[in-house]
Amino acid sequence: MTRYKNDPYPLRVRFRCQCSTCKCTLHKGTQTYYWPLEHKILCLSCGEEDFRQFLLSAQDEDFYNSQY
Repeated sequence: MTRYKNDPYPLRVRFRCQCSTCKCTLHKGTQTYYWPLEHKILCLSCGEEDFRQFLLSAQDEDFYNSQY
């Protein structure tokens, strides 16, 4: 899969922060999803669906681009 600069990715946080959606506290070492374009961090429960949707879209784009 082609990866671009502003693609979201899984991230293990290095400091305590909050989820951008539900405002739960994320402690150091917690696995999260990071969306660089919006500068937001989502916990696994809030970001799972959006991240999976992104992966499916990226996979489709790679497939269609390989046709040409």
